[in-house]
Amino acid sequence: MSAVCGGPARTLRVPGRHGYAAEFSPYLPGRLACATAQHYGIAGCGTLLILDPDESGLRLFRSFDWNDGLFDVTWSENNEHVLITCSGDGSLQLWDTAKAAGPLQVYKEHTQEYVQGSYVVKW
Repeated sequence: MSAVCGGPARTLRVPGRHGYAAEFSPYLPGRLACATAQHYGIAGCGTLLILDPDESGLRLFRSFDWNDGLFDVTWSENNEHVLITCSGDGSLQLWDTAKAAGPLQVYKEHTQEYVQGSYVVKW
């Protein structure tokens, strides 16, 4: 990981990960959550990055790995430490940045697939 600071833009390069969604915390100024995936989301794992600003750019506060690409992230409206991500495996993950391990809970639905015409119907 390397931080680059060149003017007002701050970046953090994470080898092997590509960012898909980023959202600033509504509670902590400058704290940023970023949902990432390997191999442009086609295959591989995902990582949720929690970033804080510092004098040299961005620093990693906490990261959480998931077994599939993470494609979206949002902060809880009720708790400054809680986020939800969604992944390519069709699940939602509930994370707590106050804890080093995670997720707190995983929500997965649509466990059966049926092909109907040219559409795949899942439930």
